Amino acid sequence: MSTNYNNTEPTVIDEELVRKAINEQLNPEIAELARKEGVEASEVTTLRLDYKNILKIDNLWVYENITRLQLDNNIIEKIENINFLKNLQWLDLSFNNISQIEGLDGLSKLTDLTLYNNRISKIDSLDDLVNLQVFSIGNNNIPVMENLAYLIKFENLRVLNVAGNPFCKNPNYKYYCLAHLKRLKYLDYRLVDDESTKISHEKYIDSIISLEEEEKVAAAKKEDQRKRAELDALHGKAHILHVDVLFDTMFGEDHDFQKLVPIAPSIIYEMREEYRAKFDIVIKELKHFVLRKSQDKAEEIAQVRKCISDVKGASDAQCLEKLEAFQHKKKELIKVVQNSRNAKEVDEALKVLHEETQSLSDFLMSAEMVIVEQFEEVVKEFERNYTEMCTAINETGQTSFARLRELENEHQEKFAEAILAMYERFNKGDMDEVDDEIRDIMTDKDVLMNAINASHDFRLGKLDHQEDALVSGVVHDQEQVIKKIHDDEIRRNRDRISEIIAFLDKCNQEIDNAEENAY
Repeated sequence: MSTNYNNTEPTVIDEELVRKAINEQLNPEIAELARKEGVEASEVTTLRLDYKNILKIDNLWVYENITRLQLDNNIIEKIENINFLKNLQWLDLSFNNISQIEGLDGLSKLTDLTLYNNRISKIDSLDDLVNLQVFSIGNNNIPVMENLAYLIKFENLRVLNVAGNPFCKNPNYKYYCLAHLKRLKYLDYRLVDDESTKISHEKYIDSIISLEEEEKVAAAKKEDQRKRAELDALHGKAHILHVDVLFDTMFGEDHDFQKLVPIAPSIIYEMREEYRAKFDIVIKELKHFVLRKSQDKAEEIAQVRKCISDVKGASDAQCLEKLEAFQHKKKELIKVVQNSRNAKEVDEALKVLHEETQSLSDFLMSAEMVIVEQFEEVVKEFERNYTEMCTAINETGQTSFARLRELENEHQEKFAEAILAMYERFNKGDMDEVDDEIRDIMTDKDVLMNAINASHDFRLGKLDHQEDALVSGVVHDQEQVIKKIHDDEIRRNRDRISEIIAFLDKCNQEIDNAEENAY
């Protein structure tokens, strides 16, 4: 592919270059004013930096609202320093010297990408461009058409240009594209017709079937991952994350146990499966209880927030009605003060204004005190209920983990007996030929017992850690939820009092101004 060079000194994007480009693209009607006052970086949504002999992309981080960026016809060698432009939708990097696709991580809103006429030899590193619709990679150095299969994952891709790459010498490349990229509407600037699509499917039917099978497997895997993520999120919120794989991690990560298994594999396996069956029953009961109580907690929080909102809503309605009546009366009385030439009438109007303002102040402050008192009652009831739920979770958790420790101790006794029985057989010469690693353990009873006890301690440690995560998590959650409700109410009360005072100050100021200008 052609390489772009000229005799002008290479440029790096800097503030001066960007400002000049912004001024050049301004509407002539506002250009002069904008040049004088400057254009805020946040207001720039389109930026043209083509034909600037730019070698390095830089200094664009402040223009976070850019949606269209034009960098074609430069001498750029590397895509960099643009992955923070999260609002970017259209990017033109054609006619540069780019040899590798990179630096596009996080640009999930990008729909149009042009890399035409560069030196790229592989299509990759576009995974984050989930909304890509238009992609031009023509006139590059891509050697094999099979690389196009990478684009299958882009479900929104409708327009593709690949003409001018080495693989285009293969007469079947267009059929390959259409067979594997089934949603394409335009290929190499031409509308995809039904006849070409039909031929493509016939020519690559085996590949398509294989691809569909792969897509099914990938979709099933993706769905499993989604469900796993949802389950992890649910368990994490309930502070029992990974509790459903606790048994497997207890043994799978226990290196001492792994070393001891070969001594009596079948016996140890049977004991472990018996242990697992009892263990799973306890875990199932614990999960069911904790998740149910966690749902109850969420409902309790929603209920208390609704109750507080209802109380405030009813009070706000009363206060608003009172305010509207006051505003109407104040307006009429101020008119009297401003327009009347009767001193007695003015004095009477001012007296009523001050009395009405004080009455309003008393009413609003009293209404706020009622809310505070009702809040205290509601929250006291909430705290009692929420604390009971949290206590129930932790008590059940502690009881469940106590049962699991009993099961672990029972298993440990049987496990130790089985290993020591094999030890006795080994020392009597009753065992068949054993591996050197097992022999090293079996020849020293102290080493053997240390491994047995270390294995037990490891599994107990796992149980302790899981229990602590539950208990401490629930306690922390309880403290934070109750604190937040109190903090939110304190903030609301402070804001409401400030709002009332500010409003009354404004009213008094209006009255004082009217009084000064009376007669």
